[in-house]
Amino acid sequence: MTHPTDMHEVIDYLNQSIEDDYFSRSEKRSLKALISDKHLDEHQLQVLRSKVFDIAHEKANAKNFGLVIQWVENTIKAITGSIKHDTSEAYFSPGKACRSAIIHQIIQAVKKIDICVFTISDDLIVNAILSAHKKGIDIKVLTDDDKTKDLGSDIEQLSKEGVAVKIDDTPNHMHHKFMVVDDQTLITGSYNWTRSAAKYNYENILLTKDPGAIKAYLNEFNKLWNSMVDY
Repeated sequence: MTHPTDMHEVIDYLNQSIEDDYFSRSEKRSLKALISDKHLDEHQLQVLRSKVFDIAHEKANAKNFGLVIQWVENTIKAITGSIKHDTSEAYFSPGKACRSAIIHQIIQAVKKIDICVFTISDDLIVNAILSAHKKGIDIKVLTDDDKTKDLGSDIEQLSKEGVAVKIDDTPNHMHHKFMVVDDQTLITGSYNWTRSAAKYNYENILLTKDPGAIKAYLNEFNKLWNSMVDY
């Protein structure tokens, strides 16, 4: 999540970079890295572009006009170049593709994993979750209370190993199947985290890094996490 102070830090950098009426290659690299680190969304990038012209307008005079225009061009290019154009990817089962994509993202996690799935009974996925947990990754699991009683369910094992698990406490099903990794990668789709889904069922998952989609799923996860009960 980006905070207002993050935007202020980027704007402060812009103000500093125009002081000598020149935007060097190192400044361009630093600006791109700073924007990337702050994970600015499209609205914030639009605000930043507008701020570039405001700063230039305040700084420009008859003597430095040409240099300031060049600063504007290079700065806008740096802002545009910092945007990551991540494509979405789709996977299908039966077969190993869906399972492999899920496990790969779990292995790649740096800080946190939010999992919200109907059921978990695939030992390969569970082993990946436990390995991440032992590395200190903050993992939360939401699942359906009825499915925890199924033969082969691994929810009890995850809970015993110290993974935070919550379940719904209603007669209805918690039927979601999604995971968000490090607040940056979303996996969702019909795919159940079971051996049958990999071996027999026609299922799908979509992997995306779209900020809007990730924000919506995180909001749903947090709402459910706050309303459900400990396993």
